[in-house]
Amino acid sequence: MSVRPRILLLSGGSGVGQSVLACLAGRRTSIRLAATTSVADAPAVFDFDAAYLAPETRRRPDAYAARFREVLAHFEPDLVIPCRDDDVSFLAGQRAREPAMARRFLCGDASVAAAVLDKLESARFSARNGLPFVPTLDADSGFDAARRFAAEHGFPLLAKPRCGFASRGVRLILDARQLEQACAQEDYVLQKYAGDADAVRRLADDIARCGVPLFHTLEDIKVSIQAGISPGGAVTRVLAFGALGRLGRSEGLHLVDDARLVAAATTWVEAFARAGWRGPLNIQGHRGASGDLTIFEFNGRFTGSTAARLLLGFDEVGDALRDWLGLMLAPAVPAPAQEVLFCPAVRALDRGKAQCLRRDGYWSAGDEAQATRAVEA
Repeated sequence: MSVRPRILLLSGGSGVGQSVLACLAGRRTSIRLAATTSVADAPAVFDFDAAYLAPETRRRPDAYAARFREVLAHFEPDLVIPCRDDDVSFLAGQRAREPAMARRFLCGDASVAAAVLDKLESARFSARNGLPFVPTLDADSGFDAARRFAAEHGFPLLAKPRCGFASRGVRLILDARQLEQACAQEDYVLQKYAGDADAVRRLADDIARCGVPLFHTLEDIKVSIQAGISPGGAVTRVLAFGALGRLGRSEGLHLVDDARLVAAATTWVEAFARAGWRGPLNIQGHRGASGDLTIFEFNGRFTGSTAARLLLGFDEVGDALRDWLGLMLAPAVPAPAQEVLFCPAVRALDRGKAQCLRRDGYWSAGDEAQATRAVEA
């Protein structure tokens, strides 16, 4: 490891990347941070020490892989952190091809990454490992199978892209006609709806009577688990927290003080560790009246709420740097909160920096500092 550890965030301008940066605020003087980005005019990438322009991971995989190798050779990172689901899958694939790089990539086994990315594979992985994943059916199984699934679990059902994210493309299925349309969608799954089904019916009735509200949401408080797995496979810490969502965004987090839930979640995380996963793990679910959690999604990375969890006293970024690099950061929060609220931030874009990144494919704060010193001289 270099004297000043070099850390590369893939898709560093994303909300996840900004959340990781926020966790390092005031603690990054001994670290050099760089980011890849597919967008040159994302203000957050210029909070890093350096930024590299790269193609989109999913749309141009070969070009992205070539660019990734160029960035590795140029920046020589001691640790690479994926910030989006596609980055997790890509990095795990690179790890499988180059096992010697395993300690430099914050991820685990490629087969587990595939199970995390694909919701149908998530259900199959959960079945093999005894995890309480929501009942899930491949929409490609046909309309007859879908009708049997609906008869067993009732309407509404959820139709989701197998590899979707941020709830994009997700629909609530209310009847057989909509179910038939969902079965015609490519690469979709059907899932039992674990939320408040009566609230869905009330909204549907209101729409039928009065029209579609310009803004509406059916999100409620979900319970999530965040954990870390060391390079050696040890589960470091497990946190249970509740998140209130509105219009696709979290409005706040609060601690869930439930030893039984944390103990159960720890066994789930241990199953991932035995399967070969390493690094961050996020588990999202709905809590029933019994207090048990039904899982509906996994993420093998930090999330947009990582900085909020730091304020709750859960230093997942600091833990990862300790476990993967042996780097001990100063404590970030002297008095952890019980509840955290999200506030929107406004950022200005420096057009000169964006133009440099777009033109050269690379931007560095160090180059700017050298240019400034040359002008002053």
